[in-house]
Amino acid sequence: MITAYSFGASTAAGKKDDEGGFIARLDKYLRDTGGGTAINHGVGGDTTDVMLGRLAGVVDDMKSRPKPVALVTLGINDVPRIVDPKPEIRVELDKHAESLKEILAVFGAIGDVLYLTQYPVDYVERSLDPKLTRDYVELGEETARSAGVDVIDIFGMITPERFKEFIFEDGLHFNNRGHMFICNKIIDYLRS
Repeated sequence: MITAYSFGASTAAGKKDDEGGFIARLDKYLRDTGGGTAINHGVGGDTTDVMLGRLAGVVDDMKSRPKPVALVTLGINDVPRIVDPKPEIRVELDKHAESLKEILAVFGAIGDVLYLTQYPVDYVERSLDPKLTRDYVELGEETARSAGVDVIDIFGMITPERFKEFIFEDGLHFNNRGHMFICNKIIDYLRS
């Protein structure tokens, strides 16, 4: 039996999914199959700086659980916007990688870690530079792989057709079908 933890921002929290996101679906699957449980530690809007501040509380909980698995799903809150109403919260690219490295190391010291890359968004609607966003995504994946962490490349899997099917109308969050897609990818990983 395992205890899976979603850790990250709004996708990790299951925002825009009336069934609780991929983590609630994973919890149901694990409970139904006798494989364990899944716990939601995602908080919408969090940057990696904020995540570092709440890491200790999650780690304390993980230490008391059987076979903890951290599912790290950052989102894109670190990425600066072209027109940015909150520039003070954004995290520079190098600092983003340093923070992720620390998050992965802390989780890796007490259990298994799986990193899910950020995902495409409606760049125009969300006032994001596509190249800069990809820089964050690629550096995050590179950081995780360099740390010896397994990666599910959600970004690479979201084709234009899947984007239309899986992304909520706000152009930023996964919808119900998108969360089911992520859940199924995690289940495939756990089975392997």
